Amino acid sequence: MSKPKKLRDLRSAGQLTPPKLPRRPAKVVRGPAPRLFRVGHASRAIRLTRMIDSLPMRALRRFVMRLFANIVELSLYTVIAVAIGFGSAWYMVDYGSSLTVERQGPWLRWTIAGAPGADPYTKAHFSRAGWLPISTVAAHYYLAGKDSSGDALYADCDYTVSGPIPSSHRWTLAAFDISGRTIANGPGQPVIASSAALPGPEATLIVKLSQTTSSGNWLGLSGSGRMQLMLALYGRNDRSVRATGNVLAAPARQLLPRIERTGCR
Repeated sequence: MSKPKKLRDLRSAGQLTPPKLPRRPAKVVRGPAPRLFRVGHASRAIRLTRMIDSLPMRALRRFVMRLFANIVELSLYTVIAVAIGFGSAWYMVDYGSSLTVERQGPWLRWTIAGAPGADPYTKAHFSRAGWLPISTVAAHYYLAGKDSSGDALYADCDYTVSGPIPSSHRWTLAAFDISGRTIANGPGQPVIASSAALPGPEATLIVKLSQTTSSGNWLGLSGSGRMQLMLALYGRNDRSVRATGNVLAAPARQLLPRIERTGCR
């Protein structure tokens, strides 16, 4: 029997049928993305990096940084300028300078108060206080917010104003609060005037400022806040005219009284 025939006989008899193997389930691949995706993602990142690092983008970054630095610098200069401007204006309105005020001890006088050509700081000072000064040709106003020792004046303390009698035709001494309003002093006088003041020994002036009644020249106080004194001199005394012989001559420098604190409550 030939070999091919024998194989056909065995196949027909079922002896050469291959065994059936069991089926395995499909394996789910879990892991990194396919290589093709990773390569594409990396290429996009490289292109993005190259675009960010390109010349136009570097120029844009430099422009943005310069713009930010200029904005910060301008803001800083603006804040400094505003602070210096407001601070200097406040100081000039409150205290003035050597160009606008004259100082003698605790007293301060605005040299051109009431004049038509007064500077803006002088006008602002008296406008804020609500005062309407007359021309310096007719009156001089001396303000004091501190005593002769340099301490601030308070309405709940006792003070003595003493010195030579002012060489003016008429004078007044009054106490005001820090806002420029007359201090409500109850039974005391709101102002001491030359017409009612009692002269002291050797033509001196002594005025006591207190919340309690005192003999002699007494200016009553009340409250407990900061205060200021105003000494107003109107005209010139005839003695200065007789000494110079010229009515139009400038008066000599006025000697102002001292302000001394004698106690506090």
